[in-house]
Amino acid sequence: MTTTNYDWLEKRTPRSIDQLRLWNENPRLNPDETHMTIVDFTEDMISDENGKRHFFDLLKSLANEYIPADPIVVWQEKNQKYYVAEGNRRVLALKLLNNPDKAPKSIRAYVRRISENRKVQLEKINVCVAPTFEDAEWYINQRNSASSLQLQWSRIQQQRWVDKLYKKYGNDIETLLAKTNMSQGELENYIRNVRLIDLIKEPEIRSVLTEDQYQNATSHNFPITILERFFANKLVKEKWGIEFDGLDIKVKNKTGFFTAYAELIRNIVDNQIGIQIDTRTITSNLNTILEKLPSVDLSGDNPYEINGNSSKEKKQDIEEFDSEKKQKVVLKGDPNRNKLILNCYTLETTNYRLKGIFNELKRLSVQSYSNAVAASIRIFLDLAVLNWLQAEGKVPELQKKHDCNLRDIALKHRLTFVGESLSNHNKKASSIISKLLNSSNEYSLDVLNGYQHSNDSCYLNKQFIVCF
Repeated sequence: MTTTNYDWLEKRTPRSIDQLRLWNENPRLNPDETHMTIVDFTEDMISDENGKRHFFDLLKSLANEYIPADPIVVWQEKNQKYYVAEGNRRVLALKLLNNPDKAPKSIRAYVRRISENRKVQLEKINVCVAPTFEDAEWYINQRNSASSLQLQWSRIQQQRWVDKLYKKYGNDIETLLAKTNMSQGELENYIRNVRLIDLIKEPEIRSVLTEDQYQNATSHNFPITILERFFANKLVKEKWGIEFDGLDIKVKNKTGFFTAYAELIRNIVDNQIGIQIDTRTITSNLNTILEKLPSVDLSGDNPYEINGNSSKEKKQDIEEFDSEKKQKVVLKGDPNRNKLILNCYTLETTNYRLKGIFNELKRLSVQSYSNAVAASIRIFLDLAVLNWLQAEGKVPELQKKHDCNLRDIALKHRLTFVGESLSNHNKKASSIISKLLNSSNEYSLDVLNGYQHSNDSCYLNKQFIVCF
């Protein structure tokens, strides 16, 4: 038996707060959102009242006194940058206290007020540098501190973390057992729960939910314990034809199960049947709940299985989907779709014009308003770049580089600056910007500029615009 060396946890190394990078795969964050800026991270942390209250308490505590009791664990990537594995909330709070202008507009005045009255001013903090991210993982798995400054993960956040590790280590349950010190039963339950909650993203279920219902159902605040207790009940398994076999989930009638499951989710997040579904009523009033929810026909042969990796279904299952619902489902990336932005996408920003254009592009028909949509793409890009520069406090640096006012700096130069700023820690965004700046690329900034400054109409067909 080998023993891993964790001497690095005993060492503390000073690192600049501003130079520490936040971890965009932190289980606290919404996995469906993109986190590029401090604003992105902060808005996710305060997306609900409970998270906002805890984050404000943390800001006030750190402004009064920084107590380095719980280690902040970082690891160094090949780009030589340090990323925070444990302690992201604390590092984010310290970044905001040092630079209040980088806070989202909705809380900027509050952060600025706390920062001005703070008793402690820190430029560097001591961190534990893990040799690799895998070493940092070990600490994340062991952490059970109930510190007043540490907000515990929600149950769904814990379960998604375990599911992510399971995939990372090649679906090897033995490796996961060693890394988490959890029992096999606990691990299997966690992974199955993630599979169940992710069914919400299936088109047949997604199309039944309103946008608000879907957002609530996929939030890290979703009460996953309700689903756990519901599907742990023997009567539910019998009536809905569902069976658990290790990590596998087997359903006798996919169509019937999906219909019933969609209604269950709708009523957990938005009561539609006149009876509250929670952990208490599932125990005390389960029969009534099952009577009000759609029944599942178990006489047919329409099996469906979700294993530890993916969903498996027969070709005939797909052909049996209700044709009317199928027509309503618009696939992402469909070059024949009629809307530039699908309703399943959301934009979290405090910029009124940016949000306004985004929402209007969801409604405008590309076929009927190709000129308006095409021109709006260019304007949207301009506003998005400006918003990033202001949120990140990069405007003075950009103006100094070009020795002129911001209004005199062309979008091309602004994009070049943003791409250079993101090149080390967000290669995907940097790559997209490089493609935009390449004039020989079919989808380039030159084409976007042409929508406003030229008479060329060859790029105004619907398929070209929606593929931008």
